[in-house]
Amino acid sequence: MMIISKESFDQVWVSNNYETVFCTDEEKEHYFSYLTSRKEIPRGMSIVLLKKKLNRLYTKDEIMNASPEKLREMIK
Repeated sequence: MMIISKESFDQVWVSNNYETVFCTDEEKEHYFSYLTSRKEIPRGMSIVLLKKKLNRLYTKDEIMNASPEKLREMIK
């Protein structure tokens, strides 16, 4: 039997345009590690991520599947 984690989050790391979002510090650090390994930052990838509080607890699936417009609504 497969156990599916339904961990909830009350904050996220997002880019200014809400296109890039991470739920954990580990994911964010992995992303920055990838960016620093590049000679130049790939087009469309943000180097600025802001820590934002969510208006309630959301699962990772809800956060990762949300459109940028929906993410704006989810943030306090």
